[in-house]
Amino acid sequence: MDAQQAWTLLDEIRAGQVVVCDGAMGTMLHAAGVSLDRSLPELNVSRPALVRDLHAAYVSAGARIVQTNTFGANRLRLAGWGLENNVSEINIAGARLAREAVAGAAHPVLVAGSVGPAVSAPAVRRVPAGTRADNLREQIAALCDWVDLLILETFGDLESLVQAVEVASSESHLPVVAQLTFGDDGRTLRGEDPAEAAGVLSDLPVIALGANCTVGPAALVGVVAELARNTELPVSVQPNAGMPQRLGGQVRYARNAAYFAEAAHRFVTAGATLLGGCCGTTPAHVRAISQAVAALPPIQRRPTPPVAARPAAPAAIRAVQQPAPAWPWEGELVVVVGLQAPNGGQVPEFLEQATTLRAAGAEMLAILEAAPPAARISPVGAAVVVQERVGREVLLPVEAADRNLAALQADLLGAHALGLRLVVCRTGSPRVAGDYPLDPGGTPWDVDSVGLIAMLSALNEGIDWRGVATAEHTRFVIGGALHTAARDLGPELDRVEAKVRAGAHFLVTDVIYDVEEAARVLGVVRARGVSLPVLATLAPFSDIRTLQRLSYEVPEASIPLSVLADAARRQWHHRDDPEQIIEFAIGAVEKLRHLISGVVVHVSGRANEQATQLVSALARLRAS
Repeated sequence: MDAQQAWTLLDEIRAGQVVVCDGAMGTMLHAAGVSLDRSLPELNVSRPALVRDLHAAYVSAGARIVQTNTFGANRLRLAGWGLENNVSEINIAGARLAREAVAGAAHPVLVAGSVGPAVSAPAVRRVPAGTRADNLREQIAALCDWVDLLILETFGDLESLVQAVEVASSESHLPVVAQLTFGDDGRTLRGEDPAEAAGVLSDLPVIALGANCTVGPAALVGVVAELARNTELPVSVQPNAGMPQRLGGQVRYARNAAYFAEAAHRFVTAGATLLGGCCGTTPAHVRAISQAVAALPPIQRRPTPPVAARPAAPAAIRAVQQPAPAWPWEGELVVVVGLQAPNGGQVPEFLEQATTLRAAGAEMLAILEAAPPAARISPVGAAVVVQERVGREVLLPVEAADRNLAALQADLLGAHALGLRLVVCRTGSPRVAGDYPLDPGGTPWDVDSVGLIAMLSALNEGIDWRGVATAEHTRFVIGGALHTAARDLGPELDRVEAKVRAGAHFLVTDVIYDVEEAARVLGVVRARGVSLPVLATLAPFSDIRTLQRLSYEVPEASIPLSVLADAARRQWHHRDDPEQIIEFAIGAVEKLRHLISGVVVHVSGRANEQATQLVSALARLRAS
């Protein structure tokens, strides 16, 4: 297509003529046998014929705009496949393949450079704005000499899309189409409604604005209508085919091309003039759209005045004005008693035990994660019962293993609503049921402990795991684990620093058996500049088999043989002498006192006299 034809088609878009775009690229590539875990933009280099043929199929189906296979082809996203140094090569190859595919088309076709967000929505707050801008700039610079326009697509929030438009405008003079993604509730991932979006984007140098991805046609008809009412610009819409279904190594969508033809009428009536498809759509969908709108004139729209920015909700203002959550016992030696979560029939005894230990001097109680797959009350349930019935703050363990982020967030928001504030984040281990750990997909969790800390820290700032603003800010005081018996101390210390950066307020050690080594490790932690309060964990009533299991069966743990021998000798000679056990625990706390802010004592079974005496002795030590 020559330059004159390109300008003519662009003029049609600006004039509000109905123009058909292409459909999904990723869905078609996966359907052609490309693995779900492969970089799709890289196929521009390794499998050019496949990409070119897919573009050509959309052109044959009636598309007048084809988008390059470059969504996510920026340095940050390509780094996941070790391709961060191939940004220019991959983007230029993608543009050239689209050019080749449209060269012999029977009708004029524009090549649009597809540019997605620099990072996924959950990562926006963790990547500086300048870094995101630089990555978009590099990608756009590679594309701009090869394409007719840019389509900024699937942006989850206005801030990121505005930044992308500004970068595109500064880097080239190409026309820009700006598209947000909206959910079933008709709002962006950050909660912005279409009227707000139209008001902001209409003041930017774009030739069209619209919506794509995430949901199917039904949810986007209302979005398109509201966008059209609040802008004079052309409105684009590229919905998904519907909800995806993952079957083994494939993702399937409903076969609903006829439904898309009907939806095309509704979209045009609502005010859309650029129509195409996103995830799950195929050349059949594009052909159906093209045939449906062939004789439709654009609807004459009367936009309403832009929507004024709305004031922040009073609750959000109050949350911002509150002091940031922090460790509440600064300068004190806190005595914490850790109890195993009970099963249903043990609740009365469990509460009696907690009450007895509170009376002995426990300033806080902690719930120990049950050894799976034992049938026990959840840690959240046990913590709520203790806090309400016993009247003490409770330290809640939260493990990332076997949980996805959405489920973790739901449980934690529920815990927060029930009054729990103190949490300790752990990665955990995959659950074992039968012969093997339950790890069907190769990764049994969405995040590790560092990611979990970051998620809680974001909730405290009013942002959920997707990067969406929440109605209220949480008040979690966040703990991270510190392994003093790690076999390889260097990586463990690096992870501690990562937990601090992610937002941890305090640290809790693993069970300390080698006091001298623990003191050395805590000293190194301090020397690295980590000044968070540390709770030292002791399990003085554990038998020698526990130590042997840790030493010989847990890969990351390292307990010296001399410690094992001393523990065995102490248990053999003093198993009937509680004073010796108490003396050992008190001695450990005294040796570590200048490095710690509290101690967590694991107590199993009923609150026997030994545990009560130990807690009382620690309470006296705290007061001294």
